[in-house]
Amino acid sequence: MTSTKIDQATDRWRDLRRFIRARLDRKSELGLRLTINVILFAAAIWAFAGLLEEVLDNATLVEWDVCLNAWAHGHTTTSGLQVFHFVTLVGSPGVWAITALFALWLFWRKERFLFWAWIASNVGGGVLQLVLKGTIHRNRPQYAAAYLHGQSYSFPSGHTMSATICWSLMVVCAGLSLGWHGRRRARLYVVSTTIVFLICLSRLYLGVHYPSDVVGGLIIGTAWVVLCTTAIRIVDSSEAERERATLRTVSGER
Repeated sequence: MTSTKIDQATDRWRDLRRFIRARLDRKSELGLRLTINVILFAAAIWAFAGLLEEVLDNATLVEWDVCLNAWAHGHTTTSGLQVFHFVTLVGSPGVWAITALFALWLFWRKERFLFWAWIASNVGGGVLQLVLKGTIHRNRPQYAAAYLHGQSYSFPSGHTMSATICWSLMVVCAGLSLGWHGRRRARLYVVSTTIVFLICLSRLYLGVHYPSDVVGGLIIGTAWVVLCTTAIRIVDSSEAERERATLRTVSGER
């Protein structure tokens, strides 16, 4: 090898090492956090695509869906139906009421960027949900008519998807606004995850969704949350840096 080729190979190796170090940097929003989020997003999309393929092919998964739906219907009780009917209302219309109230809270705190990011993320998730339902056209389970008002498709579960997006992004936006990290934010995640789990369970207990509908809503909702969270944190950190630079400039002029 000539010295030129050796130098080129050395430069490529240095660039690769520099790129890897940057992707694993824990302090940068474009570092380890972004790398993990890209992996999570890709995994969620891959899992959703596999699940959707099974649903559309009417494969073994669909048979399990029907059996589990019938089993759940056969084990319901009057008190259980009342409890989970209340829980499912937290998913809708409760989510949209919470979305509006949290938007007002962000506006009151003068968090302009988080305010618009919060609205765009939830509305965008709602539009994505409608597009998926309208494209896939999966019919509801046979026991769903007793609890549904109007016609809507089954896959993915709208309640599950909306709840996943709303409650997860609320933790992100609240944490950024209040500056909460570590245990405080972990407690918020525990609460939000519990609420989402109960809403998922309510949709199965009431018989208005197949298990794969709920899993699909959870997966694609998580993918949307990861995508929105990544964008919010990158832009928010950029805005914060610009604000600090402005303050330093103003202080220097004084």
